Amino acid sequence: MHKSTTPETSGENVGQYFDQAAEIYRSSSKELTDIVREIGDGKTDRAKKLGSVLTEIRKASMAMMEEARNVEDLRRRLVGDVHEQSLDLAGARNEIGRRMARIRAASGAGSVS
Repeated sequence: MHKSTTPETSGENVGQYFDQAAEIYRSSSKELTDIVREIGDGKTDRAKKLGSVLTEIRKASMAMMEEARNVEDLRRRLVGDVHEQSLDLAGARNEIGRRMARIRAASGAGSVS
């Protein structure tokens, strides 16, 4: 997890950091579960390690969220935002109406429709 988490512009390594963070998250979660189970059984010798396990889980969670954002940003750059590419029919209708009004006003013809 010492690598930079900036998105790869080529798309070759997209998700690499997410996978690494997910693996750390899974192993830390298992360790946390084991420690909690041991505490329940009265064994408290590993309880000291609880803080560091929670810190690792927090770091891995943050890395996974950041990588998910990076992947989504890359997807938007490669595919484009659907909302930006959709047609604005209401805007087009308004623009046509404005242009027709200018044509009527400029030509003085009341019969242009």
